[in-house]
Amino acid sequence: MKVMFIVYHDIRTEARSQEILECAKKLGETIFVSYSKPFDYMNVKHIITGNGSRNYFAFIIESINAIKEENPDVVILHDEYTAIILKWLVKHRKNTFIIYDSSELYIDRKPQSIKMKIASFMGYYEKKYLKYADIVISANIERAKIMKEYFNLNEIPIVFDNVHRIDDDYDVEECNKKFGHLFADDLFCIVYAGGIKKQRMTFELAKAVGELGKNYRLIVVGASTEQDKKRFYNMLQDENITNVFYEGFIQRNELRYMFSRAKVSVSAFAQDTVNNINCASGKLYESLFEGTPILTSENPPLKRICSDYGVGVSNNNFKEGILELEKNYNYYRNNVYEYIKNIDVNSRIDKLASIINERLQLNNK
Repeated sequence: MKVMFIVYHDIRTEARSQEILECAKKLGETIFVSYSKPFDYMNVKHIITGNGSRNYFAFIIESINAIKEENPDVVILHDEYTAIILKWLVKHRKNTFIIYDSSELYIDRKPQSIKMKIASFMGYYEKKYLKYADIVISANIERAKIMKEYFNLNEIPIVFDNVHRIDDDYDVEECNKKFGHLFADDLFCIVYAGGIKKQRMTFELAKAVGELGKNYRLIVVGASTEQDKKRFYNMLQDENITNVFYEGFIQRNELRYMFSRAKVSVSAFAQDTVNNINCASGKLYESLFEGTPILTSENPPLKRICSDYGVGVSNNNFKEGILELEKNYNYYRNNVYEYIKNIDVNSRIDKLASIINERLQLNNK
């Protein structure tokens, strides 16, 4: 069986896409189509779109051409960037088994720019044609329930959570030289890997840690625009916050080091859109796998994880949440160890591949 996986992300930095690719490889001979090469490109045929540049129109045209040339039995599409390809498959490839993996859920955005207006067309095609996909995959149960109703699906999507673990090794001595000065045994150090973004509540978190004082420290890592970074630094200066540090984008192995050194990590999203309200970042799990409890906003998936497993605190009042974690730190840390010892990351991929194989066999009867 020939399987084609089409994704408009840099797979080298997108853990979910890496896992879906591993699942595809378990299904059959795999062809990967994107503007970036996968890590394991020696064992996967890859078709690079746009000569390796992030060119969306080239991606669409060359992906459709790849389907015509390779004639795969199964096509796996990832997120609404591929919704136009979904439409083409429904119209022109009746016998192709279509799998659609959704890691985002942009169903209520209000376009305010040309880029967002283009994105709204993708959403239109997704809503019109997703019900024709043979399998739909969602990132959590909250999203799956919303998707079944919104997209008028015959059944609830398969849930494939963003349970990621960073396996990349790091050089302790090198990381200590770069970041060791940020951590101290007498400080309650908090790591936030969401970058500086309004919808990630970075500003609110920084203010909360600033109010807690010198015995607490927030270390922010991740991407930021120059505009957001300037606003962030201005806020720190205006509020006289001296215990918050921004380290910018770091490598995954360095992030693992950060999580292992932190007392707590944070996963937070604004409660302003369906996508943000129902978000559960893979970084949350990456922290847990390093034995580090979590502080989260009160978004349903994040609140569920904290309440069901006791691995952290879900509280939009970040100051209260941090103090609660500090007060009962051993309780939360012990719960983290109990939780992660029962998770087998690789078995999740095997289970997803098994479910897909069962559906394929039923489809061929």
